[in-house]
This record gives sequence, C-alpha cells and structure tokens, in this order.
Amino acid sequence: MNDKFPLGKIFETLVPFIVAGCAIALFFGLLFMFSYVLVWGIIIGGILWLVSTIKQYLFPSSSTKTEVIKKSQGRIIEHDDKK
Repeated sequence: MNDKFPLGKIFETLVPFIVAGCAIALFFGLLFMFSYVLVWGIIIGGILWLVSTIKQYLFPSSSTKTEVIKKSQGRIIEHDDKK
C-alpha cells in the first residue's frame, strides 16, 4: 500500500498549496479589514466636517479679516558665532 500512495510525496506537494492558501486568505482578510477602517474613517471624517460646517455657518468667526501687524523699529545685535 505504501507503493501506491506515497505519503511523503503527498505532503511534499500539499505544503506549497497550504502556504499559498494561507497567504491568499491573509491578503483578503487584511483587505477587508483595511476597507472597514477606510469606510469608518470616511464616515467619521464626514460627520466631523458636517459639524464643523454647521458650526461655521451658525456661528461665523468675527476675525475673518486678515490683520497686518506692524512691527516697531528695533535694534539688531550682530555677533560672530564662528569664533
């Protein structure tokens, strides 16, 4: 019976397929997990954007003008750091 069904030869040919199957399953599992994280990120980001837009619409910021700050004249102290 060992001549007709060499058990060692079967395991030698089976192992690469098991490894390939595990790699493919891992790839699809990570792909599904990434897609769920991506979908939840889009949902949460959209909600935050909507809240921010509504807040900006209802309570507009009074400091929308760009203010130019004039600097007073000062003195410049020069020094030589390379000594």
